[in-house]
Amino acid sequence: QIGFHLGLGQVEHDGKPQLIISGTNRVRGYDLATGNVIWECGGLSANIVASPVSADGMVYAASSYDTRAMLAIRLDGAKGDITGTDQVVWRRRRGTPYVPSPLLYGDSLYFLHHYQGILSRVDAKTGEERTGPFRLGGIRNVYASPVGAANRLYITDRQGTTLVMSHANPPKMLAVNRLDDSFSASAAVAGGELFLRG
Repeated sequence: QIGFHLGLGQVEHDGKPQLIISGTNRVRGYDLATGNVIWECGGLSANIVASPVSADGMVYAASSYDTRAMLAIRLDGAKGDITGTDQVVWRRRRGTPYVPSPLLYGDSLYFLHHYQGILSRVDAKTGEERTGPFRLGGIRNVYASPVGAANRLYITDRQGTTLVMSHANPPKMLAVNRLDDSFSASAAVAGGELFLRG
């Protein structure tokens, strides 16, 4: 099982591809065939870095530059401006990510506070945070998005440290690996290997 990180990418909904993009103050779903906006939702900040993630008919978008916000949006029935409607299943206004994107892994959504070493884990369906947040010792500034594979989380900071954590509740520290390099790009998982670009 691999966790999902969706950038400016394609999502299939009702048999039609959508392009989901977080931009200044809004997240939007575009019809990939025509380029038309299908839906849009306000509530994000003016400077978006984190990419949205999506699975099971839901989209999760976040920001924390000048406005701390995370939105869980139901794609089924999303049309036009859905700001403040029931299409927004839940929202969060604290501890949201700025640079690293959230990680959707199983039924959990993991994300760092701003780009610091503080990790939250919430139920993707409800937004409920049952345990945490967790202060991650040994790492500082994190630009790379966390990734998940083989029931583990991998979180790499800009100073070359990768924390390996269990995908348990609560997560447990399994290993700390250090490389003599600086990492801003997210790790890639393929064929049982983890690729890091320094």
